[in-house]
Amino acid sequence: MVPKSAVTLVQVARAAGVSTATVSFVVNGTKPVSPAVEQRVRTAISTLGYQPSHTAQALRTGKSSTLGLLIPDLTNPFFPKLAQSIEQEARRRGYAVLLSDSHDDPGVQAEALTTFARRGVDALLVVPAVGTAERLQASLPLILIDREVGGHLTVQSNKVQGGRLAAAHLMALGHREVVILAGPDRHGEPGERVQGMLEEIRRAGVQLPPTALHYSSYGVEDGRAGAHALLDAHPGATALLAANDTLALGALSAAQSRGLGVPSDLSLAGFDDISWAALSSPALTTVRQDTQALARQAVEQALHPGHPPVSLARIPTELIVRGSTAPASSRRSP
Repeated sequence: MVPKSAVTLVQVARAAGVSTATVSFVVNGTKPVSPAVEQRVRTAISTLGYQPSHTAQALRTGKSSTLGLLIPDLTNPFFPKLAQSIEQEARRRGYAVLLSDSHDDPGVQAEALTTFARRGVDALLVVPAVGTAERLQASLPLILIDREVGGHLTVQSNKVQGGRLAAAHLMALGHREVVILAGPDRHGEPGERVQGMLEEIRRAGVQLPPTALHYSSYGVEDGRAGAHALLDAHPGATALLAANDTLALGALSAAQSRGLGVPSDLSLAGFDDISWAALSSPALTTVRQDTQALARQAVEQALHPGHPPVSLARIPTELIVRGSTAPASSRRSP
C-alpha cells in the first residue's frame, strides 16, 4: 500500500475509476453523486488510506468545512441532543462543528459570534440567548434555530401546535383547573408554546386567571419553586402544563413533596421530550421536537441558503403520552 501521507486525489480517482472532480465531490460533499459511485470512492479512500488536507482545501476553496454552533445552555438536555443531531448531519456532509455555550447571555453570545468568525467557520448556527432583542451582527451566513430574533432565517418546530397538543390532551381528560409554568416572560407576552396552550384552553371554554401562569427561567429548580407558587395560589388545580421538560420535572418533585399523587391528584405535561422525560417516575407526558429534522433543515440552509427557503417553516411536533397524565380527579381545595 502507498504510505498514507503520500496518497493523492489522483490515486483515489484511478482506484475508484472516476475523475478527480468526482472524488472531490464525495470528499467535500459539494455535489451529489450516485450511491454506487460514492461507495466506490469511499472504498478507494479506505483501502488507500487517503486523508484529505483540510488546510489545503481551505486555501484552495476559501472554505474551512467547519460550522459554528452556538447554543444557550448545555445543562438543558434538549440542547446537547440538538447539538448531537447537528453534528451528525454536518459530518454526513463532510463538515466539522465548533460548539460554544452562550449561557443564555446576549453579551457572551456576541463575543462567541466574533470568535467563530475569527476561526474561519463557513456559517453560523445559533439558538439565540433569551433576551436577545436586536438583529444579530455577523459577517457570515447565519441561521437561527428554535428562537426567532430580528427577521433572521429561522428553523424551528411548530411550537404553537405543540402547545395546543399538550393542552388539548388535558382538556380531553376533563381538566379545567389548570396552571402553567410558562418559562421566561418575553416582554410581557408568553412564548409560542404557552400561546398554543392558552389558545386550546380558551377553545375548551376555560379562561385562566393571570395568577395561573408563572414565569421563570427554564431550570429544574425554577420548576420546583414555580410549581409550589402555583399550587399555593391554586390548591384545587388538577393539571399543570410546563413550557419545557426541566420545568415539568421540577414540578413533579414539588408535587410529590406536597404529598400529591401524579397523576392521581395532579396531571403533568412538559415539552421537548428530553431523555430524562421517559426515566422519571411516573414517566412524563410531553411534546416531542424532532431534533433530526431541525438539524437537517438548519445545516441545509447554512450550506445552501434559500434552497428551499424555510424562514416560515414550522416542523411538526408530536404528543408523547406517558404516565404523568390521567383523567381529572375530584380533588379540590380544602
